[in-house]
Amino acid sequence: MRKLMTKEVTSTLVKVAKIDTVEGKPVAVELEPITLLGNVDSEKAQKLVTRKLGQGVTVLSVEADTKVYELEVEEFIKIARLRVPEETETVSE
Repeated sequence: MRKLMTKEVTSTLVKVAKIDTVEGKPVAVELEPITLLGNVDSEKAQKLVTRKLGQGVTVLSVEADTKVYELEVEEFIKIARLRVPEETETVSE
């Protein structure tokens, strides 16, 4: 019997535009959409996009999508990294 691991992942597709000047008038030129991990609202997306692309870029829309991925446990073990627990420091008084 095959056992599967599943993981639900939410990502947000952010449509952005750069404000450009054509014949002295401001025009929004749509850029390639950006995918961000998590459910990101438009305010947070604007901050992240501005940090990545600079000033003069505005968010047109955000669209969150959740998908469920699955993988056989044996395959997961083959490709995954083993997580080593971090040692916690004890505080002495």
